[in-house]
Amino acid sequence: MQDLEQLWDELNRQPVHRFADWPNRDVPKGKPGVYLIYHQGRWIYIGMSFKNLQSRLSQHASGRRSGDQFCVYAGDRLVMSKLSIDQMKGVFSGEYSLDDAIKEFVRSQLSYRYLVVADDPTARALERHGLEIAKGKGSDLLNSI
Repeated sequence: MQDLEQLWDELNRQPVHRFADWPNRDVPKGKPGVYLIYHQGRWIYIGMSFKNLQSRLSQHASGRRSGDQFCVYAGDRLVMSKLSIDQMKGVFSGEYSLDDAIKEFVRSQLSYRYLVVADDPTARALERHGLEIAKGKGSDLLNSI
């Protein structure tokens, strides 16, 4: 396994991509990887994929909460607080889709950078390393709670 500090530095040197431009054909299919998600230039989430980085980022871009913990976090902490009373009533009645609101938020407000890694253990270790860095800096990541 490569040195985690080197991988962390490499991840942070990758270009930032907007979810508004999804799908990104440069993100490889069938490869493990780690990614950082940003809101207004601030790092808010670190994630990984064991087997298919493109599929994982595509799940996030979809806004669907079912099976996607990032979309649950984004909905709960970033989207719901911005909904109007009428939109909230629409969510409760089924006339307004919270998943659609999350998708719109992700596509219009969030960006990401990613790094393909050699294997699953490296992806897991690099994600943990990033969570520890965030914790040490007092960063409030969506997935640090």
